[in-house]
Amino acid sequence: MLYYIENTNLTECRTYGHARYKSSTGKERTLVRYRKLRYFSITLRLQRLFKSPNIIEHMIWHHSHNAVDEVMMHPFNGEAWNQFSMVHLQFLMERHNICVRLCIGRFNTFGSFVTPYSCWLVILKVYNLLSEMCMRPTSCSYLWSYLMLIVYVELRPLIDEMNQLWLFRTLIYDISSKLNFQKKVALMWTINDFHAYEIVFG
Repeated sequence: MLYYIENTNLTECRTYGHARYKSSTGKERTLVRYRKLRYFSITLRLQRLFKSPNIIEHMIWHHSHNAVDEVMMHPFNGEAWNQFSMVHLQFLMERHNICVRLCIGRFNTFGSFVTPYSCWLVILKVYNLLSEMCMRPTSCSYLWSYLMLIVYVELRPLIDEMNQLWLFRTLIYDISSKLNFQKKVALMWTINDFHAYEIVFG
């Protein structure tokens, strides 16, 4: 269980009754957690993309982009994006709004295939950027917004933040125009295997 928001003050797991803190010994009064989740906000990382003179032009290029000879050169030209545009017309009319993709995959640490470790890699990629920047592995430093090892319930802060970024506008500073704008973020799609699919949508 994640001791978060409504569970912040609890001292044991609601499901299994496991203690939140380790037993103190001797005169030690400091409460020591069994595990601790460190979550880094993706909102701040997305805001920084608009503050970089080298990246800002690539973050808004899609707003004036037109498909050439109906060739799909970018997810922007795909059916999923076009369908999203029809349903949420106001969203894509604002060039500072952001479309992202969520990738989730499980892997075994230290090359061990015997022990069933529950380690998960979660990557959020920004699809406002050019196709060569979206797909090229060497551009990951520009793209990733969130990276951490998680186990099931630890997706909660990310889900909550994504909901906030969709429902409420966030202030960003556009370095090219030297102005502040309101932005929203949309999760366009996810890429994962069936086991991760079960966890994300279950």
